[in-house]
Amino acid sequence: MSSGPESAGVDHINAHGREHFGGADGKGILQCKWTDTKGRIVHASRAWKQGEIILEEPPTHIVQEDDSSRAFKKLKDMCKKHKFDYEPLWYWCALKSLTKDQLVDAYTGGWEAATPLQQKNLLLLHHEVTEAGRESKMMVQELVPNCDPLIVERLTQVWVLNCFEYSDNPTGYSVYFFSSFMSHSCFPNAVWHYGGPEGTIHVLRARRNIKVGDEVCIAYLPEDGLLTPAVMRRHELHQTKHFWCDCERCNAPEDCTRGVYCPKCNKGTVFSSATDPENNRKEYLSNAWDGRKCNSCPHIVTQKQAEAIAESENQLKKFLDDDVLKRVTPQTSPADPVQEKERWMESIFSQHCLADLMWEALADWYAKHGLYTEQRRVLRSRCNFHQAAYPGLSGSHGWSLEALGDALHKSYGSRPSDNDKRKKGQAVTVVKADREQAEKCYEESFEVLRLMFGAEHEYAAVVANKLKALQAEPQDSAKKGASDER
Repeated sequence: MSSGPESAGVDHINAHGREHFGGADGKGILQCKWTDTKGRIVHASRAWKQGEIILEEPPTHIVQEDDSSRAFKKLKDMCKKHKFDYEPLWYWCALKSLTKDQLVDAYTGGWEAATPLQQKNLLLLHHEVTEAGRESKMMVQELVPNCDPLIVERLTQVWVLNCFEYSDNPTGYSVYFFSSFMSHSCFPNAVWHYGGPEGTIHVLRARRNIKVGDEVCIAYLPEDGLLTPAVMRRHELHQTKHFWCDCERCNAPEDCTRGVYCPKCNKGTVFSSATDPENNRKEYLSNAWDGRKCNSCPHIVTQKQAEAIAESENQLKKFLDDDVLKRVTPQTSPADPVQEKERWMESIFSQHCLADLMWEALADWYAKHGLYTEQRRVLRSRCNFHQAAYPGLSGSHGWSLEALGDALHKSYGSRPSDNDKRKKGQAVTVVKADREQAEKCYEESFEVLRLMFGAEHEYAAVVANKLKALQAEPQDSAKKGASDER
């Protein structure tokens, strides 16, 4: 590994790191290096324990939509009229990253310019663009006549490939410099979150123990995205970030987010292959199952069985995509269509992301219709899946534990209310609060979220407050609540 080509700017990046994250010896806690396979990557120059803060970095630049700007309004009109590839904000981010000299004679007199150092750092985030597209040429012609179209093109790609969501109203994006050189992994050893008084600081924590020399990686996917099958993750990253992930989870012998019961013994689990190199399509295909082996018996999945498994996957996916549960109400007969569907699903899928999505939908459906024992059951299934499918700290696991704690914390009875719209004869399940189990769920949830985001972060603080409130309740409150509602 070396500094690579001059255009990669590795020496400048490391100088920035030493200046802002020098550490006790001033040499830098992280080092950017060049590799021929991945380009720029970041290595640890010291060790961190799980949960420790690695760095805190302010944004290099922030851009938000601005409907009061005539230039932004004109840009939106251009995007609509000429069918630009991206939404207007992506181009606005590029235009708002131009320097004072580049904004001479700009439409409506220009706007606040970026500094030369800001733009230099932004351009280093993506240096592989060699030709301006039609959108960049049109924006230069209509909005910034003294700017090189290639600069606009490069800046557009910088924002598309490196930005983070900053605000919802108005919609805005932010870009961070040093953090942007960290590679993606579906099993990252670091995790970032917003912090600081204004919530704009990029805080990076160790997701697991990091040794000196380890590459520091983050996830470019959200927490729930890390629990989807490898073929889905890889295609999402290829579409949004333009690379095929080959991390240890994507290159694993089997995909732990996509498991079904063995068609032969019905006890063991068969996991699909992690990737689909032959088709490279974001679909549930049978070739991911053909020839896979049961982890309990000697059976190897046949082509016909593989086709049946894929058909079941696509059938469940369609059920979820069509939001069928929104159109179903509980039945008084034992042949409840929802529970029948769940029994069918659980007879096939042993450890599968689609089952997790189904349990998520069922938890809401069961709670809505007063089936609280069933709600708790599927929430437990979600927690078990999250723990088994991801080999480390998972935000999704922390939040599912919190949801289970919420369900266990309450007592539910059959006392009718004015808003009770259930049909006559449909009784609500009577369940008592389980204080001990709720407390355990909150404690486990807090520990996960504390290590990932810090005890003061909203995610962890909310759970801490729930745990504190639960512990402050009288010991017999759960029993009293249940008896009052009978």
